[in-house]
Amino acid sequence: MDAPSLDLAADLVGGWLQLPGSASAELMGSVGFDFVCVDQQHGLIGDDALLPMAQALAATGTPVVVRVTGNEPSAIGRALDRGAAGVIVPLVDTAQDAAKAVAACHYPPRGGRSYGPTRRAWSPGGPDPQCIVMVETLAAVEALPDIVAVEGLDAVFVGPSDLALSAGLPLGAQYDDPGFQRLLHEIVDRCRSRDLPVGIYSASPAHVHRFRELGFTFFTLLSEAAILRAAAVAHLANARAGGVTL
Repeated sequence: MDAPSLDLAADLVGGWLQLPGSASAELMGSVGFDFVCVDQQHGLIGDDALLPMAQALAATGTPVVVRVTGNEPSAIGRALDRGAAGVIVPLVDTAQDAAKAVAACHYPPRGGRSYGPTRRAWSPGGPDPQCIVMVETLAAVEALPDIVAVEGLDAVFVGPSDLALSAGLPLGAQYDDPGFQRLLHEIVDRCRSRDLPVGIYSASPAHVHRFRELGFTFFTLLSEAAILRAAAVAHLANARAGGVTL
C-alpha cells in the first residue's frame, strides 16, 4: 500500500469527513476529490475508525490527509501508521510548533518519528508524508514569516472560523469582511514568498472560487456531515405543505 503523492500547489479540491464509517469514506472517495481529509480534531472519528476509512479511501485511489487531534507526536504517528499521505496539524502558533510537527512526521535522522512495522511499512518506498500546519490565530499570522521558513514544512492550511474568532470578528467575517480579507492576503503573500502551498477550508464552491482568486492553491469543501444535514433540511422543507414540487 503506497500512499499517493500530493502536489498541494496544483489547485487541488478535497473532501472532508467528520463521521466515522468506511462506507461514507468510500462514497466520498468515489466522487473524484483530489484528496479527502479525515477530521479527528472536530470530527467523531477515533483511531479504530480511521483505519477502515483509510482503507476504503485507498480502494478508490484517493489520498488520505488526517487532521490530527493536536500537535503531538503520538497523534501524528498513529495517523501516518494507518496510511495517511499527510497530516494537518491544528493550532500551530510559532516556528517551534511547526518544527515539532515536521519532526513528528519523519524518522531519524530527519525527525523523531518512532518506527513501527505497521501499515505504511508493509509497502515501503512510498512518498514522504506531507506536513501541513494550520494558521488559525493572530499569533500564527504574526509568526508566519518564521513558520514558513521551517525546513521540511510542506504547506500551510487556514482555518477561517478560528482565525475570525481570534481576530475578534464574527464567524461570518470569512464571507466578505474587508479586515478578514486583508488577513488572508497577508497569509498568501507570506507563503508565496517561500513558494509554500497554502490551502483553506471552504464553506461552499463559491468560497473556493474566491479563495483561488486570492492565491490559495488547495481547498477542502464542507464536510459530509454539513452536506448531509443541508440536504436533509432542504428535502424536509420541500416535503412540507407548501414546499416546492420537484
